[in-house]
Amino acid sequence: MTPRHFAGSRFSYSPTKGGKDLKATNSSKLRVDIDSPGKRRGPFQELAMGPPGGPAVCSAKSPRTMGFFKYALPALMATQAVFAADDCGSGKTISIESQGDADKYSSCKTLKGDVEVSEHINGDLNINGVEQITGSFTVDGANNLSSLAASSLSSIGDTFKLNGLTTLTTLSFGSLNKVGTVKWAALPQLQNLDFNKGITEADDVTITNTGLTNLDGISLKTVGTFDITENLSLKTVNVNNLKNASGLINFAGNMDSLEIELPNLAGGSNMTFRNVSSVSVPSLKELTGQLGFWGDKFKSFAAPNLTETGDLVFNDNKNLANISMSKLTKVNGGFQIARNNKLGEINFPDLETVTGAIDFSGKFDEAKLPSLKNVRGGFNMQSTGNFSCSAFKKLEEDKTIRGKYECSGNKAHPTTKDGSSGASGTSSGSGSSSSSSEGASAMNVANMPAMGLAAVFGALVQYAL
Repeated sequence: MTPRHFAGSRFSYSPTKGGKDLKATNSSKLRVDIDSPGKRRGPFQELAMGPPGGPAVCSAKSPRTMGFFKYALPALMATQAVFAADDCGSGKTISIESQGDADKYSSCKTLKGDVEVSEHINGDLNINGVEQITGSFTVDGANNLSSLAASSLSSIGDTFKLNGLTTLTTLSFGSLNKVGTVKWAALPQLQNLDFNKGITEADDVTITNTGLTNLDGISLKTVGTFDITENLSLKTVNVNNLKNASGLINFAGNMDSLEIELPNLAGGSNMTFRNVSSVSVPSLKELTGQLGFWGDKFKSFAAPNLTETGDLVFNDNKNLANISMSKLTKVNGGFQIARNNKLGEINFPDLETVTGAIDFSGKFDEAKLPSLKNVRGGFNMQSTGNFSCSAFKKLEEDKTIRGKYECSGNKAHPTTKDGSSGASGTSSGSGSSSSSSEGASAMNVANMPAMGLAAVFGALVQYAL
């Protein structure tokens, strides 16, 4: 007869006519005794529980045997359910040291707990069948791992950590869209991501020292920290769907020709850019923290909709010739423009308030701040250009500028507020200044960065007896 399989179970049986033996086709066998033809009590052969992934197929031939199955199978199925739950994790760390280890979990849709892949694994590793990991997923130091894939995995509850995978060339997670934290470092051979669906949710993303040429597959809508550093092959970053970042957005030490597109980013906290060739933030309206640019290669920067930010810094951007921020009204912190030698004109037409210090130095001929009403910190403006201080002197006299005031044009060696060189290729110098009381708020230009199996079978044996 055709074996019967029980839904949700790995057990089946094949009742046949006549006979006395129960034959098991799988392993993990338990020997019990029941009545059989011609004997008061005889061997009932073997009852088997199959390994994960395959049913135990048994044959039974006597009415007593059938009665046994009537009560045994529900208990066995319940026990197997317990074992299946244990097989899929119980909140503890699941260790994977080989493809065989990974395959043990292929019937699990959810792995409960953290998953750690051994540093000794090599070649290709495929995590098949699993759709969710409730904890973290870590591969650390597996420098012989060349390919890592999990085609069904859609969610990692905690950290997705990859570190020191020096030969990894393929990272394929076609269904992944939600991660607690992305933390990748030292993946020098990884050039592209095979993330068809794309990660749309992550609390924090840190990617450093990889061979990635782009971040296609990182399709965030919101993020906390977005820290992208030391990726020397990274050419483009286009995160079209990102609308808000609650933590630091930082790009530093990547390829000098890196182009960054954040077309729908409307708000955030701190944003810092170092050594990039372009930054596009056309929708940016407000930052609660710092917006800073150091050593960048672009010729112009525009934030046409930005109205308010924390510290605002443009420092040592040698090609920068134009800054356009026509709607900026308030800087909640310090405002520094220094060592941007091609910047001939500074113009912030709607700027009204700077709660820290204004510190402009360089080779500019004009500085226009026509709407300025309140500078709570100091004021330092020095230029080698043919620059007049008359408009700002008036602001100092009527106490619009509350802190220490210094302004000089045609200065051979302009300096920043802290005395360092204010123009590239010049040495530090000093000049005359007039002063009032120092403002309480000064500029900060730093980068803010079960049931037991024995019990069940004991009950079954008692029934058989």
